[in-house]
Amino acid sequence: MAGSGFEVNLGGIDTYSSTLAGDKALAAEVMGLVGQSDVGDESWGVVGWFVKSTYSDMLGDLRDLLTDMSTGLASGAEKMTATAKEYRDFEDAIAKIFNDGAEDLKGGK
Repeated sequence: MAGSGFEVNLGGIDTYSSTLAGDKALAAEVMGLVGQSDVGDESWGVVGWFVKSTYSDMLGDLRDLLTDMSTGLASGAEKMTATAKEYRDFEDAIAKIFNDGAEDLKGGK
């Protein structure tokens, strides 16, 4: 659609989709680190018991956030991939119409 003032950069959409998928992997990696951060009660000692529940609650909130983030990134990647496919399908359909028309003109139909 060059010159029309509107152009879709399909490579850019593909790259963005891949970036979202990569970010999902990073969120999963951070989730693993959060899992390692949750130590047992005996590690806190007597004084630590006063803050352990707050710490555990905060880790739970972080896990929830990372899960939501991972879900959102996966959804975004899927939607961007679907968007690129829709644009490609549309461009292919338009190209077929023009190619068929050119063939008809060559054949004198």
